[in-house]
This record gives sequence, structure tokens and C-alpha cells, in this order.
Amino acid sequence: MLAMHTVVPVPVPLLPVAVSAGFPSPAAAYAAKSLVLDDWLWPSRASCQLVQDEGDRRRYLVLDQSLQPVVGDWLWTGEGEPLLQWSAESHRQVSGDLTGLVISASIQLFRRRPDPGHSPDSIHDWLVRRPHATYLVRAEGRSMIAHGIHHGSLLVVDRSCDLHDGDIVIAGCIEGFLVKQYRTRPARLVAGNSDYPDIVLERAPQYDLDGVVIASLSRFRGAS
Repeated sequence: MLAMHTVVPVPVPLLPVAVSAGFPSPAAAYAAKSLVLDDWLWPSRASCQLVQDEGDRRRYLVLDQSLQPVVGDWLWTGEGEPLLQWSAESHRQVSGDLTGLVISASIQLFRRRPDPGHSPDSIHDWLVRRPHATYLVRAEGRSMIAHGIHHGSLLVVDRSCDLHDGDIVIAGCIEGFLVKQYRTRPARLVAGNSDYPDIVLERAPQYDLDGVVIASLSRFRGAS
């Protein structure tokens, strides 16, 4: 008879600082609490499922069938169908006959992971491969929206990854932390917004690359 084992995700630190998707902000001390991503991303697991965004194969959508749509929500209406933004007009037309599921969150991958399916056992274990080299940090600002990083997004950062051209990275200096895209020739930090100038690392030796961002998690509805 086979023995049954329960796999418990290892919480990873959530830093009490925000990494600026704009200009640096003052950094706080590295005193962190621990967090399991499943608890933050979809606390009502029984009502949630995960689907891949057909327009961006590195983006996954968290659907929550327990939520009723409110104005501004995006709805998933089925494979091959466009996403629907819920409006007051939509509410009047549908009159309670809901044909889609509310998108409560999204996951933008920057390092590839195997497709976890609609009901993975753990989002945390899917994204966090090296718990003792991983931390979580929130983004603030909007200069990285082109890469799927929004104000308030939760970033999964792995300090043990090899650095490659095109990686999204955390860079730190005495003034604070930044999240940017790392590019080579020359080595520089690039925003996802043309309004922000590149930071050429040869001219800015104060910046130290601290880790590679594995994924950006953005929650639109759900627990606070």
C-alpha cells in the first residue's frame, strides 16, 4: 500500500519595500514577512481556475466563478473568444444571464514554466523553484506596464538565476530599487515606456543587479 504525502509550499519573503517602475524611492530595511502565493492570488481555490491568454502565451488569467461582474471587470467568455469588459450597458443587456467568468488576476511569465493546467495543485510551487533564493516584492509606478507589470503587482524574484539579455531584473542602489529590463550592447536598464531614459550601467556603477523577475502577478478582484 502506497503512503500518501502532502506537499506544503515553502513561504518566501515578501519585502516591505516597493520597487519603482519609475524613479528610485527610499528603501526600507530588509525585514520581511512570509507569504504563500496561493493565499494572495486565489484564496477561494474551489471557485478558481487558470487559463492561458491566447493573445500572449506567457500570460495566464485567474478566473473566479464566485464573483459577480461589476463595471470595469474583464470577463473570459470561452476559448477562442475575445475578452469582454463589463459595463453598465452590458449589465442591462445581459440581465443576469452571465456567459463569462470574471478575471480576478493575471500572471505574466518572464521565465518559461510548463503549462500547469486549469487547476494546478499550487501556483506557488509552479512559480517558486528555489524558495531559499526567492523573494517577493511589490511594484509601484507605471513605466513597466508594457511588460505586464502594473502599479501594485507582486513580483517573484529569483536571485540564483543566470542573467540573460531581455530579462526583467531588480536593480538596487543606495536610493532604492528599480524594476527594469536588462539589455546588452551596451549593458543597460530599459523601461517599458519611452518617456523614461535608459540607464547605461557603465555610467551608473551605483546600480547592483539583485535578481531576475520570474513573474508578475496582478490582482484585480479578491481579498485585500
